[in-house]
Amino acid sequence: MRKADLYIRVSTDEQADKGYSQRDQEDRLRRYCEIKGIPVRDVYIEDHSAKSFKRPEWQKYLSNLRKSKNNKSGSIILFTKWDRFSRNAGDAYQMINQLRSHGVEPVAIEQPLDLTIPENKIMLAFYLASPEVENDRRALNVFHGMRRAKKEGRYMGTAPLGYANKITEGKKKYIAPHEFEAPLLKWAFEQIVSNNFNTEQIWKMVREKAEGKGRFSKNNFWVAVRNPLYCGKIFIPPYKEEKGYFVKGQHEPIISEKTFADVQDILDGRKRIVKPKIVAMDNLPLRGFLKCPKCERMLTGSASKGKMGNYYYYYHCSSPCGTRFKADTANEAFLKQLRYMSPKEGMVDVFIEAFIKDFNNKTKAQNTERTNIIGEIDALNKRYQNALLKNADGEMADDDFQEVKKLTKGKIEVLERRLNDLAVVGTEIKDLVASTLKKVANIDRRYENGDIEEKRLIVSSMFPEFLEFDGTRHRTPRLNSAIALIYQNNNKLQGQKNGTSLSFLDLSQEVTPLRFELRTQ
Repeated sequence: MRKADLYIRVSTDEQADKGYSQRDQEDRLRRYCEIKGIPVRDVYIEDHSAKSFKRPEWQKYLSNLRKSKNNKSGSIILFTKWDRFSRNAGDAYQMINQLRSHGVEPVAIEQPLDLTIPENKIMLAFYLASPEVENDRRALNVFHGMRRAKKEGRYMGTAPLGYANKITEGKKKYIAPHEFEAPLLKWAFEQIVSNNFNTEQIWKMVREKAEGKGRFSKNNFWVAVRNPLYCGKIFIPPYKEEKGYFVKGQHEPIISEKTFADVQDILDGRKRIVKPKIVAMDNLPLRGFLKCPKCERMLTGSASKGKMGNYYYYYHCSSPCGTRFKADTANEAFLKQLRYMSPKEGMVDVFIEAFIKDFNNKTKAQNTERTNIIGEIDALNKRYQNALLKNADGEMADDDFQEVKKLTKGKIEVLERRLNDLAVVGTEIKDLVASTLKKVANIDRRYENGDIEEKRLIVSSMFPEFLEFDGTRHRTPRLNSAIALIYQNNNKLQGQKNGTSLSFLDLSQEVTPLRFELRTQ
């Protein structure tokens, strides 16, 4: 007697949309077997999509079928409808042939077909093609819906590294910067631009800062630094005859477009800044910044293990010249010279006063232009108000009023754009300059107490070119322009009175031909 295996399949969306349930299907299949007098052998319950036959329970059924040695009398596999069997016509025909090779006949109890009748194959094709067409239509609708949302600037899907999925009160989904991941990712972009470390080292530092939190896997990080999403852009991929392009996203960007462009230039090799990309140990903060005084190669650094098990650190040259300095000596000399370069007590206030006065002199013409533009805007607004009153009193025709409105509003817009292009000398400039100069005033303490990353950042920002150590003190061909000004005028300013002007804005950016010898006392 032929036995029946019951196959029950449902997916979550089908159960929600169409009311399918596993229990309902099983009840109908068992009732059918009772009426037909067919004994039930096994029941296979599936909760996977029917787009393919790579489903766990179906593969289990095929495996059991292959193991069965006595199936000559044949059996049947029962399901409610053909879409429970498959939603892919091509795969379905192949599977039907495979089942028949094992003596199994597939039967849909609600769409019965006698496949020995040739004409019934047309109905089979219809039953199999309909769910496939339905799937394809649904997928196409989803695709166009997501593409339309992207064109509106909305990010679709799971939020990438640095962002979190959010929902508004109106149940509208969006992404917002992640409170923990976003600042770290922004810091990583800034570090790539500064070019003090290579990207691999920056990723490792981010992982250390994250302390196991966040999604900072290596793959996620590399994808992130190449993704324009972080500067507020969303890419619309090409489709048919429509070319790919970028749109402005509705989400909040983490970095600016300029920062993202600079990062891409650096990663692509189009923008190479000559700065050391070296991993430095805590005891070798100057590694990669020191130049050999004999052969002019860059010194490296390493540690040697002594007889007592202690480690001793050295800066040394990799060439046969034999240059070698104790790291402690070079580090102490650098810190001592850095202390000498720091402004003397009270000098910060003198610098601030001199800067503000010089800055005001330099921006005097600009402030005058701003005042004139504001006056013109006020005059145009008064002209418009007068025309509005005359039109309301019937003294000016509507056509004339519209012409005056068009001309005045157009001129006001042009003037407002010019006004926005001019920098505003705000009252906060003094606080900004003060906070910056106070950081410089304490540069020696910041260096001494900072970690290896901050130390190397201070060295690279103060000394654009290499340092040269002769065993006693350090020299450099060029200081940062602002640091050089403070260094050169430190003693001069000590005796100057209030009101003395320094030309901060006229400072030349050319490389100084003479070498700075940083004094230690």
